[in-house]
Amino acid sequence: MLSAEVKKLYDDDNIVELYKFAKKYFILIDNWAENCVSGDLLSEYDLKYAQQQLNGCQTKLNPVAGCLEAMVIEYENNHILEEEKNFETLKVQDHNHCKAYARAKTSELRRYASDFTRYVYSAQNAVVTVQSLLKRQTVEKANKGLDYTGDTNNSEKKTGW
Repeated sequence: MLSAEVKKLYDDDNIVELYKFAKKYFILIDNWAENCVSGDLLSEYDLKYAQQQLNGCQTKLNPVAGCLEAMVIEYENNHILEEEKNFETLKVQDHNHCKAYARAKTSELRRYASDFTRYVYSAQNAVVTVQSLLKRQTVEKANKGLDYTGDTNNSEKKTGW
């Protein structure tokens, strides 16, 4: 989803559509997280599938999260400037008031950004965990002389060694 689309949904007070778009990715990330918690990711194929799905979720949610984070900064700065116009001379305490005002005005947007950012981080962390598990399985198979399908290594028969 493009940043212009995300911004339009927020500005049109239609953030629900953004969550509808992301719901399936949130659910996939939650499901894989539950599998990690329960220890259900055992086979190489499950791990590869998890890695593929989590990477896809991360790829779909990351642009939205980035846009929302940028919007938080943009809108917060706009609110600061808006509030600063109410002061003839700007003192330190006035500037602090303006910053607090801006944070309060963008708090809802900040929560939305946090939802998406945290799901992206969760997917990233899960991918790292899955990669570690895959690597461990690969090392264990190599030590046992097994290939990806569980067949034993027949290389000595082929070469005559």
